[in-house]
Amino acid sequence: MVTLADVARRAGVSKSTASRALSDGRVSAATREHVLRIAAELHYVASPAAVSLATGRTGTIGAIVPAFDTWYTATLIRGIAHAALRHDFDLLLFELGEHGEHRDRAFDHFRRRRHVDAVFSANFALTRREVGALRDLGIPVGAIGGPTPGIRTWCLDDEAAGRLATQHLLGRGHRDILFAGGRPEEPLAMYVAEEARHAGYLSALRSAGLAPRPRRALLPTVAAAKEDAAAAFAADDRPRAVVAASDEIAMGYVLAAREAGLSVPADVSVVGVDDHPHAAAFDLTTVQQDPAEQGRLLIDWLAGEIDEPSGERQHTALAPVLVARGSVGPAPAA
Repeated sequence: MVTLADVARRAGVSKSTASRALSDGRVSAATREHVLRIAAELHYVASPAAVSLATGRTGTIGAIVPAFDTWYTATLIRGIAHAALRHDFDLLLFELGEHGEHRDRAFDHFRRRRHVDAVFSANFALTRREVGALRDLGIPVGAIGGPTPGIRTWCLDDEAAGRLATQHLLGRGHRDILFAGGRPEEPLAMYVAEEARHAGYLSALRSAGLAPRPRRALLPTVAAAKEDAAAAFAADDRPRAVVAASDEIAMGYVLAAREAGLSVPADVSVVGVDDHPHAAAFDLTTVQQDPAEQGRLLIDWLAGEIDEPSGERQHTALAPVLVARGSVGPAPAA
């Protein structure tokens, strides 16, 4: 087995110089390139424990997310994983569970173990206590989510997304618009984006002098949305236009409409949010976002913050973009 001493001997440098070169420490570019070439020739693999001891870093970024099995979270993690690999970091993932049942344990784990160089949360609202617990770690902290005092954050401008979707329907003459999505009974502020999108919907209706329908609260899945929509379309006052909090909810509504014998968009118009990979197949008008790009922005910032702390704490709201397809038509004649 090749050791650090073997690399140093072949490269003609001290062990400490070889260690610094291999861990991106303070050596000249020429020395670093020379030592790296020798290490590659010898097939040297540094011990993670030794690197951590030499640099004071673990080479790991911690992630706290809700359920992994949603399109948004899976796409976000893919972007994060690719960016982490580019920056030569490992990822340590913690799932809170669909209802946040592992939430306290995840935050307690990071507080006790302190074995990451940076940590971030994604797609849920942090409490003040949780922000304090992460800040107390003394490492860079970021989040994919709404503005959060004390940490650097990014997310789609979800309120603007809900407003944009609703305004698109208003522009086609719709005045009776339903919002589908969100779980206001959720006690742990999970899926907070849906609440912001609902706020945007309400804002657009208010500006148009219109009253909202009661919100349809449901699980953000195609199956749950299809079941909910079947009940909504069977009612005497069935909706003629729907803003869905996500494309998966929108897809469930489109499927239910077809099963009820309704035409989309002649009988009911539907707008989603996300631009899910299946949205085009459903000919779904939607508000686009790019979770993978959000993940890249986050990891790029964390990697830079690990090297040179900036203390940045601002929020970046990413502008929504409407993708018009065939699921929206003019309002049916009264």
